[in-house]
Amino acid sequence: MYLKSVTYSEHEGDSRAWFLEGLSLGAKNLIVGKNASGKTRTLNIISSLAQHLAGIKPPSISGRFNVEFIDGEKVLKYELHFDDGNVIKERFSIEDTILLDRSERGEGNILAEEIDGGKDIRFQTPTNVLAAFSRRDAIQHTFLEPLFIWGDSLRHHKFGTPLGKDHLAIFTENKGNKLNERDPNNVVPLYREAIKKFGKSFMNTLIIDMGLLGYDIEDVDVAAPISIIVTSNLPGEMVTLNVKERELSCITDQFSMSQGMFRALSILIQINYSKMNKKAMCILIDDIGEGLDFDRSCKLINLLRDKIDGTDIQLVLSTNDRFVMNNVPLEEWSVIQRKGANVKVHNLENSRKSFEDFKFTGLSNFSFLEIDFLNEITEEFTPDE
Repeated sequence: MYLKSVTYSEHEGDSRAWFLEGLSLGAKNLIVGKNASGKTRTLNIISSLAQHLAGIKPPSISGRFNVEFIDGEKVLKYELHFDDGNVIKERFSIEDTILLDRSERGEGNILAEEIDGGKDIRFQTPTNVLAAFSRRDAIQHTFLEPLFIWGDSLRHHKFGTPLGKDHLAIFTENKGNKLNERDPNNVVPLYREAIKKFGKSFMNTLIIDMGLLGYDIEDVDVAAPISIIVTSNLPGEMVTLNVKERELSCITDQFSMSQGMFRALSILIQINYSKMNKKAMCILIDDIGEGLDFDRSCKLINLLRDKIDGTDIQLVLSTNDRFVMNNVPLEEWSVIQRKGANVKVHNLENSRKSFEDFKFTGLSNFSFLEIDFLNEITEEFTPDE
């Protein structure tokens, strides 16, 4: 199952209002726009929806989602409206058949699949809890499970952050600690888990990928740091990610790596782990290529796009880097335009003429944004009523 479209608003009617419309997605997506146009906020909105559906994040101050998913050949629609931490409306349908419909008092109807061959029953759930999560039932409400799986499996990486470079790991004998795969800062324990699960083939894949970016390494290991001294007593061994560069006789630990090198290593560990798990999932990467030089930035983009071919992974990237834009086909672009609190997304699906006309100019992809080619779209956009 993958996310097809998103319409979103919050704080309607007051000075904090924000509206997003026109976002439609495919398997590979690049969200572009000028600074402060809403790229990061758009990815945060998608990530927030996933956390709601996975039961990780309760309804917050204000939000209204209207989203569509594609599951095989079926269209799944989910509506969620909450205010002041309470759900006002929640509805879920498959192929326009309503399976869950719930009001602001927490009362609603839901299809019970095992009662009389399928029958709507009444229910009531706390107003501050999503029914899509709280009513999960592997016998009576199996149709809710895809929503939970999508939300639970989504991964959100912010490439402009350290991506775990400033996080060490301490391994103890306590078996009760479960690895949080959603946290991109957990890259050290994630790599150790990947080696346990997939063996040396995981490291070899990582070495090849780093080589394609121009980082010639021959080994990746989880071991004690070599560039710092730890004097305090710890409950276990403190370890970092260390690499052996082919042209150096010494080991390079994560403290000694450049920020760009570590970001590339971290994102490739996390993407390869997701791919080798062979799960359908959505991966968001904000500010892709930030901190990398032109050549490596372009190579990383192409590598990530190639990696999801033949998988059930949906990739959503964002950038305002001209080199990144020039290396991604316009067909995968979603161009964000913001007028005040109103954000409109243009893509090949809803602005085909502008996209197709631009191809005849012979200009680079970046020029599509640079010269405001979309200003040829003259209609004013306003948020949905």
